[in-house]
Amino acid sequence: MEIQDFVKQTAIVPLADLTTLAAQRGAFGDDVHAAFTTQLQLRQTAAQVVLDGASQANRDSLLASEQRAYDTVMRERDAILGLQRAIEQRTDTRAFVPDSQRAQTKPTKRAGLFGLELRALAESAAPGSVIAPDEWSSTFFDKLSAESVAIKSGIRVIRTMRDVLHVPRIDSDPVANFVAEAALIPATDPAYTDIVATPRKIAARTEVSNELIADSNPDVIALLEKQMTRSLALRLDLGVFEGSGVAPEIRGLKNTPGITTTPLGAVPTNFDPFAAAITTLEANNATATAIVTSPEAWGALMVLKEGAGSNKPILPESVSQDAARRIYGVPVFITSQLTAGDAYIYDGSQVVLVVRQDTTIAVDSSRRFDYDQSEVRAIMRADLAVPNPLAIVHLTGLTALAGGLRREKK
Repeated sequence: MEIQDFVKQTAIVPLADLTTLAAQRGAFGDDVHAAFTTQLQLRQTAAQVVLDGASQANRDSLLASEQRAYDTVMRERDAILGLQRAIEQRTDTRAFVPDSQRAQTKPTKRAGLFGLELRALAESAAPGSVIAPDEWSSTFFDKLSAESVAIKSGIRVIRTMRDVLHVPRIDSDPVANFVAEAALIPATDPAYTDIVATPRKIAARTEVSNELIADSNPDVIALLEKQMTRSLALRLDLGVFEGSGVAPEIRGLKNTPGITTTPLGAVPTNFDPFAAAITTLEANNATATAIVTSPEAWGALMVLKEGAGSNKPILPESVSQDAARRIYGVPVFITSQLTAGDAYIYDGSQVVLVVRQDTTIAVDSSRRFDYDQSEVRAIMRADLAVPNPLAIVHLTGLTALAGGLRREKK
């Protein structure tokens, strides 16, 4: 397909053709960029059609065929974002931009987030605001995932474009029976309920002078990106594990009705509490896939010895043969966002993080124009849903700290 024909397209162009087009030296300029934006919007519309189809059928989850269709268009959308970025960079080099377009191009500092925040894929009703493109949203969430212990522990993550998501919960299965030949098969019904997840906002904002942005080395925007990502990840972990459920805070595992809570009251002398927790999960048809502890709880476990008078720790040899942290083969994760001495053992498939699809970092230079400052803002929206509370065991009192001492959480 020729570029002249491509810019006039209003139908979906195959991804292979888009890749070929983006590789051409002549693929640059606002018209080509707009054509790629059209292709992005077509994929987004196709994804929404799949979601709407499930909604119209009164289903809160996608069929396997629908999930494949949805995943395909979303993968294509992400790939097109990368191609579009290449078009933008080629345009900005001005190497192949004709004089007719150069007059429309303003020199812009391209560092950190500024190269991304100036290219908005969506409009905002707020004057002077900037909405980061989906490409940056995906990148930011990937970095957030690397910082968040809850996400790293393997809990399920569901992305949604809706304000509220219904997560189905199976309360009971149909009952199977032995039946004689040609005899009536008893009819039994499964029981279902649904959990309503309402993603809540987690946000951070800071102000920085434009002189610092222009002169800093290393780039202060890149530094702020890392700091804000870490801040949101810590707050997300605090909400996932200890959130009160009082709006605007999400309800965490600690305050989820139906989970198994086992107070120990003292430092154990062995790993029997973890063995009991794993057994509890298995008795409820769940599999322990993660253990998350506070630093104090893990520290108390690390110093357990094989016996009185022995200096040989039991953790490396008796419980784990791997260099990675494990207890009875279950991976261990540590976060400062738990009450000192707490630990959670759970089946990650039964803990669902619902993320609203507008996770962004944005830079705005307009609102504090009179101070010659810019604002950097990070936002995500998420909620926690627990389809099977019996798949979570909460151990408390794993340290000798009196009165359930709490650390100040950041």
